[in-house]
Amino acid sequence: MIYPRRVLTLAIEATNPNIPTPGVLLARDGRVLAEKALVSQGRHDDLLLPAISDVLGECGATPRDLDDILVSIGPGGFTATRLACVAAAMLAEVGGARMLAVPTAVVGWRSSLTDKEEARSVVVALASKGEQSFITCFGGDNAHARQLGRSIGADAFRAMLTHHDVLLDDGRLPDSFETAATESGVTRAALRLSASGLLASREFASLVDAGDLRPIYPREPDAVTQWRARHGRAPGDS
Repeated sequence: MIYPRRVLTLAIEATNPNIPTPGVLLARDGRVLAEKALVSQGRHDDLLLPAISDVLGECGATPRDLDDILVSIGPGGFTATRLACVAAAMLAEVGGARMLAVPTAVVGWRSSLTDKEEARSVVVALASKGEQSFITCFGGDNAHARQLGRSIGADAFRAMLTHHDVLLDDGRLPDSFETAATESGVTRAALRLSASGLLASREFASLVDAGDLRPIYPREPDAVTQWRARHGRAPGDS
């Protein structure tokens, strides 16, 4: 991959704290200068901003020195993904860095497979809930997603697996999906998410205005559903 010269990039992968290995890193021209894992001991741990401060401090840099901020935008945990996007947007606004957004499925693909394996056709499953899972498909030959991510049921998932070689998932697929995967004979691999995988996904990033950065949510967040049930409308609706 060819990087612009002298570009200082901060990469933030913090969407799914329960999937190995979330973290942040600082790189110049694609070479990692400092990296910090996000290892939570509890759901309310505040790790992201201290980790960003650590990698910047280790390199003697400040937010104003950043040229690019790469952020994984989901789907993932509602709070974790939202905080990652807010932190990235805030730093971009403060320092004037370019804001580059990457779907988390792409990060999982680049974090989990070797260069040889990336040439195979891959299905990435994220954010499973009930009888739905958010599925993104990748073709071979280092191609980007052939089918944009969407939430589907087990029957569509089963049909999709017949055309792909590898399934990456977090081990939390619904039972119906597990049955489909077993019967298909598809090769299974553990899903990983890392800041280095995010950095390797740079070519698939979308340049967005920091104020327009939005997480990918496969369904209405539970907090919004609960609010709607209590108040008869979504937050912000008039």
